[in-house]
Amino acid sequence: MSKTSTKKIITSPKTEMNEKIDDKKEFPYEPGNQVINNILNYSKALSVRKSKGGDHFEMVLN
Repeated sequence: MSKTSTKKIITSPKTEMNEKIDDKKEFPYEPGNQVINNILNYSKALSVRKSKGGDHFEMVLN
């Protein structure tokens, strides 16, 4: 009795994003400066403290 196997080859569709990723070998998109500044400003205003009950208390200092 001979064994036969089938092989499925799945290829992703060639899209602009896939072509850019394949060419540069890295993710070609990055967040804008405004997004980065918003995240940094939020991290400066965020205060996380431990409460008496053992939980954490988060507060935005604005």
